[in-house]
Amino acid sequence: MCPMRAKTIYSRRRLARMTRVNDWPRKESPMYLSPTDLDYFLAVVRHGHFGRAALEQGVTQPAITKALRRLENTVGVALFERGAHGARLTSEGHIFHEHARRVSLQHAELAKLAADLRANHSGLLRIGLTNPAGDSNTVRALAELIRNRPGLRIKLTIGKSDSLNAAVEAGDLDMAVVPCPLGTTFSCEQETLGQDAVVVAARAGHPIFRATPISLAATGAYAWVMPSRDSGARKAVAQLFEAAGLAEPTVALEAEYVSETALGMVAATDLLAVAPLLNLRSWAAMVMTVPLPGFPLTRRLVLLSRRGGHYSALMASLRDQLLLAYKAPA
Repeated sequence: MCPMRAKTIYSRRRLARMTRVNDWPRKESPMYLSPTDLDYFLAVVRHGHFGRAALEQGVTQPAITKALRRLENTVGVALFERGAHGARLTSEGHIFHEHARRVSLQHAELAKLAADLRANHSGLLRIGLTNPAGDSNTVRALAELIRNRPGLRIKLTIGKSDSLNAAVEAGDLDMAVVPCPLGTTFSCEQETLGQDAVVVAARAGHPIFRATPISLAATGAYAWVMPSRDSGARKAVAQLFEAAGLAEPTVALEAEYVSETALGMVAATDLLAVAPLLNLRSWAAMVMTVPLPGFPLTRRLVLLSRRGGHYSALMASLRDQLLLAYKAPA
């Protein structure tokens, strides 16, 4: 065969091989993860069940299944082990979950930032409080903010300090106002707003006021209204009694918050209560402070926000109103 012809045939065969799609060098396409698919994934992780995740997200179970199939195809590994009792993360799924949670949080922050940029005087603020008392500096600050921004919506969550801190850290709340007893630490950013006082309260005319002297030992004859054992106030009371060589008070009514119902019980019985001084204002004629040694317990009130999170214009406005309210005379 002529050398020139042989060379031509070789070139044609080589070109034919290269024209096959798989023979060409392929450029890696960027991975795209749908924010909605990530939300569905996180819902399944929370519930461990496709059906319950679908109920939470307001979609059908097949929609959840398809979203997770898309994610697994994109990532290239199985994220869940499916079984009769639900869905469990695989080892790869656990690794993916940590990153997915951060991406979902960043996406939510971007969406919130965009909303803030579009409407500086409207939007949603998600605020956590531990004390639902209406006559408080926090409530006054929120009221002033609403007067200045008629389009603003506020979602209030009442909870314990630790759970509110976790909600702020997870991005479920924008900010929270919580008490910070001595020695307490939070994972979120903290800014001190002021102080509050925790006192022992009893009904007007309670026999404790006739005790001589009015002492911790004299309270042993009465049952108490107390928050749960893991609350800072109850731990502080237990430490006072222990230091005095006394047994812990007998708790007849356990309540997370000193509500109007709890104070109504105190006003109508011989129960003693541990309560923020602020909550007693509207009960001045019926419930009084017991002047016990070691009380009042003072603690800082702090504003929690997420470390490294976006501080929106609405959040900054609320912070300014809170600082003004807590500096103003009560």
